[in-house]
Amino acid sequence: MASSAISPLLLLSLLPFLPLYAASNVTLGSSLSATIDNNPSAWISPSGDFAFGFRQLNNTDIFLLAIWYAQLPDQTIVWHANTTSPVQTGSNIELTTNGLKLTDPNGLTIWTAQSANSTISYGAMLDTGDFILSGTNTAVYVWQSFNYPTDTILPTQILPLGDMLYSKLSETNYAKGRFELHFMNGTLQLNPVAWPTETQYNYYYSSGTANLNSSLSGFQLVFSQSADIYILLGNGTTFPLWPYIFPNSSNYYRATLDCDGVFREYAYPKSSVGNESWSVVGYIPENICADLTTNDLGSGACGYNSYCMANGSTSSCHCPPGFSFIDPNNDYGGCAPDFPQDCGVDNGASNPEDLYDMIEVQNINFPFGDYDSLGPYNLTQCEQACLQDCNCVVAIFNGILCWKKRLPMSNGRLETALAIFKVRKQSVANTTPLGGSSDPISNSKKDKLVFWLSLLFGSSGLFNILPIARRDFSNDFQKLSEKIKRGHS
Repeated sequence: MASSAISPLLLLSLLPFLPLYAASNVTLGSSLSATIDNNPSAWISPSGDFAFGFRQLNNTDIFLLAIWYAQLPDQTIVWHANTTSPVQTGSNIELTTNGLKLTDPNGLTIWTAQSANSTISYGAMLDTGDFILSGTNTAVYVWQSFNYPTDTILPTQILPLGDMLYSKLSETNYAKGRFELHFMNGTLQLNPVAWPTETQYNYYYSSGTANLNSSLSGFQLVFSQSADIYILLGNGTTFPLWPYIFPNSSNYYRATLDCDGVFREYAYPKSSVGNESWSVVGYIPENICADLTTNDLGSGACGYNSYCMANGSTSSCHCPPGFSFIDPNNDYGGCAPDFPQDCGVDNGASNPEDLYDMIEVQNINFPFGDYDSLGPYNLTQCEQACLQDCNCVVAIFNGILCWKKRLPMSNGRLETALAIFKVRKQSVANTTPLGGSSDPISNSKKDKLVFWLSLLFGSSGLFNILPIARRDFSNDFQKLSEKIKRGHS
């Protein structure tokens, strides 16, 4: 796993093709260095399909020690070392009799792969995508990358009971993300986690293959050489995760727990000419937006204050009116309001109809987190109930009942409902109160100053400490206004 210290804004750069020198074994004493080089070195599998080495991120001095498809244009990463700090320029990986040792530019060890009981004889990057270490006294691999998967498994790879996968944080950030795949107690489960911790929420998918009778319980998750993925039960029968894949020897295959929480199997033609991409051939769950619902804790499939849209095997997250993505490079990271959203902003000094528009959006719902339920109401009553309530960010209307919600909104998705969002009027949002000639709120200088103070203090909560916050503010406002005038004279 890449360290969480790697910024979510780092992008994966596309490197030139690696030189396809191939050797059966990596000999003791062999090493690779993390260098910014137009012709980087790597340990290549005999077929040239896979490479083991350092992958540079976004043309910076940050690297991943990784395994990737060496012959694809995007050089898709399928494994990376679980380091606790970023791998920087000048870092080095060496194969010794004790195993693999990754050191930083100062020579300090930051990651190892070794066996406690065996001396290493050689290493090898196999055509399966598995990097292995072989001992001197055994034909069994003493260490292999297949035993330490990250977000991806490959054909011939097996997940035994107790193993797991974890998603990336985003498409371009390899830090541990918001979802985990666990194969334990005989069943396969997908769980959201309380990022950035490892606390698990309730699963949103379960294979249901656990059984008190061990012969009927799940034993292994198998990705067969023929590209079929199934759970092997104790009695040798299989439980497929999706319909059988008719294998094509002209394709590469992989299965990845993606950053949106969907476990997908992909295919890619080996005879790529540069305009192909990975295509989905199977996935779980069927609808991540509907299946991943957390009514007690968590944001749901997308981040807080966003809503999820599923289209077959794909999903996407969107910000509602008045909100924007927190991280423009991560649509799954949630949205933030474009203007302060709290009772301290207005403080009852202005007519809400002068400050806000109510925008109706069909078929969006945030099904949990209600703090008020009103009805029977009509649409106008529902809009007014939210407009006049400084806590209300959105109201959900089903034709009879009106549910009010405050920040943060969670579990947003497409459903039969009407969402009514309260957003700042465009003229108000774009006004600089002390520098412009127009007054979008009223002609009252008192109201203008209240609006300016709300923008200055409201989002931080400091507005609540002013004496005008909890009582009739006419006298205090006059004193404060005079002080401000003297300060600007």
